[in-house]
Amino acid sequence: MKVLPAVDIRGGRSVQLVGGRPGTERVEIEDVAGLARKWQRDGAEMIHIIDLDSAMGLGNNEELIENVIGVLSIPVQVGGGIRTAAKVHRLFEIGCERAIIGTRAVQDRSFVEELAEQYSDGIVVALDSAADRVLIKGWQESSGKDIFSVAKDLESLPIWGFLYTNVDVEGRLQGINPTPISRLIRETKKPVIVSGGITTRSDLALLRGMGVDSVVLGMAIYTGAVNFKRVVREFS
Repeated sequence: MKVLPAVDIRGGRSVQLVGGRPGTERVEIEDVAGLARKWQRDGAEMIHIIDLDSAMGLGNNEELIENVIGVLSIPVQVGGGIRTAAKVHRLFEIGCERAIIGTRAVQDRSFVEELAEQYSDGIVVALDSAADRVLIKGWQESSGKDIFSVAKDLESLPIWGFLYTNVDVEGRLQGINPTPISRLIRETKKPVIVSGGITTRSDLALLRGMGVDSVVLGMAIYTGAVNFKRVVREFS
């Protein structure tokens, strides 16, 4: 199981929000590239970057993301507001390993299919969930669809797999809800990355036992609840 550090970017800084809501920042770091290099030194196999401004329709941090990719020797996966083919093409041009598509993937199956055919195993579909319903537009709206039906519909496409984020527990440091994760893993043959609420070594051990491909750690490693170097050695 890979352990990936989250680098969420808002206003040119790395932040950690509670439930993805602006104004709830508990962590703000100016040197985003330096932060990414630190996680690489600490043993990260991949960096997980989310452009929060782009996800919320408030601009983008594409130039900064390109700079971050340029200073690293490990792969990067990028998500947040990726709703056009041009943006996907641009991300791969600047060295992105995987592009994470959420809103447009839920709304337009043919969009995902076309990109997945072009970038084999480079497309990850984001299943951002509240009460098992997929959220869109930077977690601001519900799509009305449940995560399991969306996964079932899209897993036949040549995508890499799914990123499941439980927004109900995101950033709260209160642990995970294993029930939807377990069901999702049972119902799809694609790899699953899990994010949201991971707080302790026990959470990580439970996820590894479920067969999760990768986990994304955010608030837990920024607040010291989890020692990143230690869990990378233990679980990767």
